[in-house]
Amino acid sequence: MRKYSISSAIDVLLDNFIIVQKDIANVTGLYHTVVKEAEQAVIKKIMLATDRNKTKTAKVLGISRNTLDSKIKSLKIEM
Repeated sequence: MRKYSISSAIDVLLDNFIIVQKDIANVTGLYHTVVKEAEQAVIKKIMLATDRNKTKTAKVLGISRNTLDSKIKSLKIEM
């Protein structure tokens, strides 16, 4: 069975993003956009996988419950 990493998934998504851009040199703020959207996605997925249990979600993510609450608020994640 082939191991599929998060890094390889991101690589494929970024390849596709770059392909559809008319002029990648004119894209700004990509790093911050990728980080923000990745944080939102991982928090949402783990929240769903843990039946919206914030304590379990924080443990899976390796962050404190307070940090999770802060990220949910700052990233405007609706659950």
